[in-house]
Amino acid sequence: MKGGGAERVSAFERLHPAVQYHIVNSLGWPALRPLQERSIAPVLDGHHALLIAPTAGGKTEAAMLPVLSRMLSEEWRGLSVLYICPIKALLNNLEARLSRLARLLGRTVQLWHGDIGQGEKNRAQREPPDILLTTPESLEGILIGGRRDHLRLLGGVRCVVIDELHAFAGDDRGWHLLALLERIHALRGHEPQRIGLSATVGEPHALLNWLAAHCAGERSLVRVQVPPTEVDLCVDYAGSLRNAAILISRLHRGEKRLVFCDSRSRVEELSIALRALGVDVFVSHAALSVDTRRQAEQAFAERQNCVIVATSTLELGLDVGDLDRVIQIDAPGSVASFLQRLGRTGRRADSRRNLLFIATRDAGLLESLAIAQLFESGFVEPVVGPPMPCHLVVQQLFAMLFQHSLELEERVFTTTLRRIPGFAGLIDAHWDELREHLLARGFLIRNGLLLALGPKAERAFLGRGLADLCVSFDSPQLFTAFHGNKLLGHVDPLSLSWRRDGPTVLALGGRSWRVVSTDWTRDRVYVEAADEKGTSRWLGESRGVSRVIAEQVRRILAAPPADSTLLTKRSSSRIAELCAAQEDTLSLTPLRLQEGGFEWWTYAGLAANILLAARIAAAGGSCGAVGSYSFRFKISDAAVTAHGGWDAIRKLTPRLEPLDRQRIKFAELLPHDLLAEMSLRRINAKSRPRGGLS
Repeated sequence: MKGGGAERVSAFERLHPAVQYHIVNSLGWPALRPLQERSIAPVLDGHHALLIAPTAGGKTEAAMLPVLSRMLSEEWRGLSVLYICPIKALLNNLEARLSRLARLLGRTVQLWHGDIGQGEKNRAQREPPDILLTTPESLEGILIGGRRDHLRLLGGVRCVVIDELHAFAGDDRGWHLLALLERIHALRGHEPQRIGLSATVGEPHALLNWLAAHCAGERSLVRVQVPPTEVDLCVDYAGSLRNAAILISRLHRGEKRLVFCDSRSRVEELSIALRALGVDVFVSHAALSVDTRRQAEQAFAERQNCVIVATSTLELGLDVGDLDRVIQIDAPGSVASFLQRLGRTGRRADSRRNLLFIATRDAGLLESLAIAQLFESGFVEPVVGPPMPCHLVVQQLFAMLFQHSLELEERVFTTTLRRIPGFAGLIDAHWDELREHLLARGFLIRNGLLLALGPKAERAFLGRGLADLCVSFDSPQLFTAFHGNKLLGHVDPLSLSWRRDGPTVLALGGRSWRVVSTDWTRDRVYVEAADEKGTSRWLGESRGVSRVIAEQVRRILAAPPADSTLLTKRSSSRIAELCAAQEDTLSLTPLRLQEGGFEWWTYAGLAANILLAARIAAAGGSCGAVGSYSFRFKISDAAVTAHGGWDAIRKLTPRLEPLDRQRIKFAELLPHDLLAEMSLRRINAKSRPRGGLS
């Protein structure tokens, strides 16, 4: 581990002697990985840092080894490190690993999330661990808990490590997380070091600046990349999920294969089809019970000739052992997501990273090739926080009221949120409007310089409603499924419609279950094993394609690849057919339909098409369903002429109602016009081909 000459101290030698000793003797590591070696100096020097490497690149230890070294050298005591993850399963997976590291050095680690019992949490308050593993939602729960000594528990935090940072920064949970960090900083006025861990992202410096925000001190980006030449990619075409199951059952027998689908319903359908073909198959998605997922992941980790079918839950760093193959059904939503999944393979020294796309639909085939080509060109999406998080201003207001015993100085609230770049402009431009709206509706009371809960807020958030305040996103209503006394998981009410020819048969955990009874008052469903094929439906699983991917699909249709090494004969042949069939759609103006009206093939992505459809409506037209590549509408020729033609219509101000009212939590607490502006800004942001963090 040592080297570099007598006078030059290596990065490894800068670690505390106890950490050096245990790396060599207890862990038995012959050397540190590149990311781990390069991260030591900036983390030891207290820099706010972003550590980037592919999945299984050793990011956790890259952060924690020098953090533990600082803990020993600087004699940190009490709860000094927060380790934050986006999902509980990842925390559970990391706990044993981090506990072993800490225990070697005489330090302690503890989990704190929704599945941890109150007894364990009480013990953590009495005897705070050195390192707390938690989620933003559970951290919020700690801060708003009226019976907790926030200063004693969190006032000594010296460092915050945020795993899978890209998973936070791209949505509202990222804004929530930054607000929590500011509130922790305000407890004692000490600014903790911020360390983010991430897979490869576009514009990593922007992501680092988003994380460090206003913080004083140095910033360091440490990055390890895998060149595309070290990756085996292939795009195949099956034409249906049933054919995909047959392919998977015949390919790579004897190997451990991880198959990703981007909806729970397709995970279930594929798993049942694979099981019928005699494949040893396991299932993982967020609607399964914790025990069911753990059993599947443990069994999969211990076996060899098997398949696990999963949603993105297994994209975020969970350890399921050494994989031989990753298979993607159709396309993931982004190049970044593809990279996460690709990074599951190639851990062994004699193996290469690999991913096989199996397209079941024409769009899936084109999108798979588009993502593979974008990856080969070096493109990765920047992680962009959604603009105008107005609803989180409201959430933070009420959360801070509970944190401060139901009364809060208005200046304290606005000063805290102004420290966050994404909130500063909102507070300046819209705080007065928001405050007056909440006062008028009875959610807020003003007593001089103090703000307090209004009667409507008391009814909404006191008691059980307080837990709902911890979460920045809405979750759909789900029914809990039981087989006898055993919890299987959760199902969407959409799946519980009874068939005319018999009872409902559900797909859950890759097996079929016949519904025996439903308790509508307690949101429970009781099932028994069934031989019939089960089905499942989930609200809100459909997603649009981004502008970057849609534009790449258009390029493929305009100039199909010749003899691409990415394509099988089946996929190459099908793409040639699609190019011939779609030739007329490459025009930049709408196509007139024989049955009347128009179809506009924009290849601009779902968000851009929603905006364009709204502009058509503003010009006097009417639109049908909007897709990622095209949409149909009706408008008179006179209206088009009156507005100056299609190019002029593209520039009209859209009439856009709040599209996200059902998906944005606390939307009912926002003024209508502000919510409409927020919705328009967010769709505009998504419609752009590229962007940076605001």
